[in-house]
Amino acid sequence: MKRIYQHTILAVVCLLLLATNVSGAEKQPLRIMPLGDSITAGYTDNSAWKHPFEFGYRSGLYKRLTNANINFTFVGKSTEPLDNRFGDPTHGGKVLPKLDLRKAGQDGHRGYGGWNAVAIEKHITSWMKEDKPDIVLLLIGINGIYPQSSNDLTRLIELIYQADKEVKLIVAQITPLKDFNQDLFNYNKHIRETLVPEYKEKGYQISTVDLYTPFLKDLKDPTSIDIQRLSNLYNHPSNELYDQMAERWFQGIKKMIKK
Repeated sequence: MKRIYQHTILAVVCLLLLATNVSGAEKQPLRIMPLGDSITAGYTDNSAWKHPFEFGYRSGLYKRLTNANINFTFVGKSTEPLDNRFGDPTHGGKVLPKLDLRKAGQDGHRGYGGWNAVAIEKHITSWMKEDKPDIVLLLIGINGIYPQSSNDLTRLIELIYQADKEVKLIVAQITPLKDFNQDLFNYNKHIRETLVPEYKEKGYQISTVDLYTPFLKDLKDPTSIDIQRLSNLYNHPSNELYDQMAERWFQGIKKMIKK
């Protein structure tokens, strides 16, 4: 009887420890790495900055994730654009974002103005180890887009998965330039129809979001780019479009974490 009692106590203790561990795991925030170029950083019409800096899509994504009661933290140590590398977004502290993610401790990201996949490739292994993301939001390719850009993207993704084969990766079909660019269109098609399906087939946790069509006047015409939706009339989204991008990222994250 004494032995049965001891086994019962041991079983209860084990269950309590297991419950504690599960509870602790649930409290860990989802680590989200926004990764890419100036559009990830949230640039608008720099260096004039007449179009206010509002943290790009990250502001809208923060609000949506918070309202959905998703425990998360943005990770990454880029200081752009608030390092004034391309002009001062705050105009000497006189113009501040409506929602300042710095105050919430949520300004983490890996967005770097002017960078492409090749530039990120040189750093991604160390960033993955340092930032330890659960989800990577990859938006890259607009800078220097050319016929072989999809190959550059594949090499970058290989390095991401070599660093962490379990990471969840959402690859964006990228935003347009002011004029229709066939290489950019082909790049997005490759992401959608070839790259993502192939990596899914290999068993990786990967998906894509379409950030191109919100900039079109006619969804059926990929050449119908509305430059008024670009804050600098060239490549950077307006804050309204950044918010639409945030919604697409949000939907992509929800689907990804349900799996």
